[in-house]
Amino acid sequence: MTGTICCMKYRTPARQIFPLLLSVTLLSLLTGCNRFELPSVFDRGVKELPRYGKDATLYECENYQSFGLRLENNGEDAWVLMPDHEIGLVRDSTDRQRYHYGTVDLYLNGDQTSLDDSDHLHLKNCKAKVVKK
Repeated sequence: MTGTICCMKYRTPARQIFPLLLSVTLLSLLTGCNRFELPSVFDRGVKELPRYGKDATLYECENYQSFGLRLENNGEDAWVLMPDHEIGLVRDSTDRQRYHYGTVDLYLNGDQTSLDDSDHLHLKNCKAKVVKK
């Protein structure tokens, strides 16, 4: 019986081991991180990346709808860029602000730009969004 009392006397209590294990664990986790940096909300060095590429203009329309537009061949061809597909349009010979292909019509008129497909696409009051550079 004296032997067991002797061994219990040198035993480290759990209250002393827990802080030691916690310190070792935190130290090993922190040394695994090379660099820790909080993101800056007010960093003006970050540039906004265009959704449809550098050559396209983003148009935001009513009802929170949008599309990208890229003009090619000196404005004779227009590519309407949607999230899941692209539509190639040709400039109308009589109205230089209108582009069309099949049932799709694009009318460029400043803040009143519209994109219309007679089937299901009706985007109105579209405005070109200025991208920060």
